[in-house]
Amino acid sequence: MIGDSTLHFIEYELQAIALAWMAMIYLIKIWQLATLKMPWDTAEQKGSTSRGILQSYGAIFMPWSMESSRTHFWRWLEFGTYHVGALVAIVNTFTYPFAPDFMAWPVRLVFAVLIAPSVLVGFLKLFQRITKPELRMISTPDDYFSLAAMQAFLFLAVMALLTNAPVWRMWYFLVTAFFLFYVPFSKISHYIYFFFARFIVGTRYGVKGVIPQGKA
Repeated sequence: MIGDSTLHFIEYELQAIALAWMAMIYLIKIWQLATLKMPWDTAEQKGSTSRGILQSYGAIFMPWSMESSRTHFWRWLEFGTYHVGALVAIVNTFTYPFAPDFMAWPVRLVFAVLIAPSVLVGFLKLFQRITKPELRMISTPDDYFSLAAMQAFLFLAVMALLTNAPVWRMWYFLVTAFFLFYVPFSKISHYIYFFFARFIVGTRYGVKGVIPQGKA
């Protein structure tokens, strides 16, 4: 039996401590990135920088703009399914404790339905990383651990949403707190570095005027 005070601490105070820790670590990392010397291309500008940046960020929503997703559409669909589920599970860590009136059964059911497919995709990703030699060759312990931990996070999110039981909510938010402490030191940090990378790529492609056009 989980006491109300224990569950409250896990869902509120522990999350606040973990969020503060993650924010501090990321501020340090962002400062480190911002102080790196960046050798920019000095060639004559031939295109639009802003258009390059928009194209760079928008490519993720336009599978026809990249050869990899045009020829392997199912991989783009797998990518989208997994990350939509992860995003909803993350949003849920805020709406569950801080907007309880909003998290009525219909909303919880919708959230669970959006997250559940990402659990299946996650198992597929983990299976492929274990069984495919080319993926095993480039995998590190962090890759396996991050995928397994993410599976636990997504699965617990679904169970907490469907049952609303204190025990499932407790484990869901315990894993959430663990992630907040661990993620800044793992490859999952790509969700932060993504914004820096897309900005730089878009800027350089825009300056050179080599923005992809349709399916070309």
